[in-house]
Amino acid sequence: MKQADLRIGHEYAFPTYSPYDDAPLAARVSVVSIDGGGKVTVQVVDPGPRPPARGWRAVHVKKSEQRQIKTRDIACPWSEWAERAASIGAEKKARIAEQRARHDEWDRERADRLAIDPGRALPKEYDEEVHFRSIDLEERSELTSAYITARNLGPYATPESIAPLLSDLPVMVLRDILAANKYREPVEPGSVAATFARAAWILDIARVALRETHDGRVLGEPPQPERVLNEVDLKFAEAVRVHIVAAGGALLLPPVPALPSWLDEPERAFLGTFGWLRLAVGDTNGRLLHSPGCSSVRSRPVLEADSIPWWQRALEIPERVCGRCGGPAVRDLVPLAGFVAAADVWNDRGRDRVEQWQQAAFQRLLAATASARAQALEPDITLAWRIVDAFAADPLGEEGWAAYATIVPTGWSHEELAGLTPSGREAARALVRERIVKLEALLPETERLLPLPKAADVQVLRQRHRHWKDRLRQSVPQLDRLLFTLPGAD
Repeated sequence: MKQADLRIGHEYAFPTYSPYDDAPLAARVSVVSIDGGGKVTVQVVDPGPRPPARGWRAVHVKKSEQRQIKTRDIACPWSEWAERAASIGAEKKARIAEQRARHDEWDRERADRLAIDPGRALPKEYDEEVHFRSIDLEERSELTSAYITARNLGPYATPESIAPLLSDLPVMVLRDILAANKYREPVEPGSVAATFARAAWILDIARVALRETHDGRVLGEPPQPERVLNEVDLKFAEAVRVHIVAAGGALLLPPVPALPSWLDEPERAFLGTFGWLRLAVGDTNGRLLHSPGCSSVRSRPVLEADSIPWWQRALEIPERVCGRCGGPAVRDLVPLAGFVAAADVWNDRGRDRVEQWQQAAFQRLLAATASARAQALEPDITLAWRIVDAFAADPLGEEGWAAYATIVPTGWSHEELAGLTPSGREAARALVRERIVKLEALLPETERLLPLPKAADVQVLRQRHRHWKDRLRQSVPQLDRLLFTLPGAD
């Protein structure tokens, strides 16, 4: 109260303690003197309820005690105190009830954020702003334990081994991936278990494939890209690029060469968009190409194995690809799981919008590809890329068979050449020289041999052909077919 409002001999309320959740306590005091300077001397008429011994800012007074206090410490005339105290107490209780309701709602939301429910309807949005890093880390830690429980991994599975699988996607996306059944059993349409079936399957493969080897063998076999990707992924990749263009930017995919016409059209469509996807190659001393998880070889985990782009494996002769494992398989399984999760959510929502986390999932897969190329010291455009691109864009017709027969000395080639006229043989020889010259023009100058003369005979051309075929055997699959096209060949 103000000093001017006080009267000597009148009784006032002097607050002695203000609890957090109830009405304040006060002593009834009588003004003895007004001292000036904002101070008065009062005598305690009734000390009122005793404050807690260690209550914060509690004032302990005794009956008949006199003390000098500040005028602003007097709350009001004593006759008004009961009503004021009740009002303050009611306000505090209402505020506490509101806070408790908010906390209860937060607890319910928090519990729901981590509740694994296969029947949950696909949420309308997953994007959210992470306000507290510590809470995000705590939730991810809880999800690692939930993963172990949901997959029945047993006591030997540790949160540390699971955490890398659950590090990138939003918490609620990861929650719903865990709700999906990895065995793809029938689920309710429109549920998260239906949407995230592919992502759950890939993530479970990644959990095994990324582990250390056992007795020199990788424990899990990564999938072939053909088993993972589908038309939805093609459409989603284009949708992300269109989304970025609409914002004024551009997303450049890693370069893929023009691919030869002998590849099937569906395969060419996938390779045109995803041909850059990295495939891990299993260790072997033989001529067959294996996946790191192939049971017939000993190898390293996928992230430690050598890798090649998908387009390069697609050009391989089938006889060089291991029939047991299907050959090199997807390297970056965790980013791939995030990508297919984003694609399937986009598809099941009607393909009408792209959230930030979905764009990030695609770009994370691109970043993993760039990282793999950096580990292999592989540039964006390799020599193999340039050779494939050049010859796929310039295929031969039926005359390619005659040129091929000219430099392949077999019984079949002798019969092929026997049916040619002298001018036809000369045309075939000239075509062989032309194709070899075109090949050599693509090579670094330091690797080129002496230029072939126009009149180079067949023996010289055969020697030059064998040299480059041996030199490029590992990097350019089916070099002969690229050089001469060979229409109709298997």
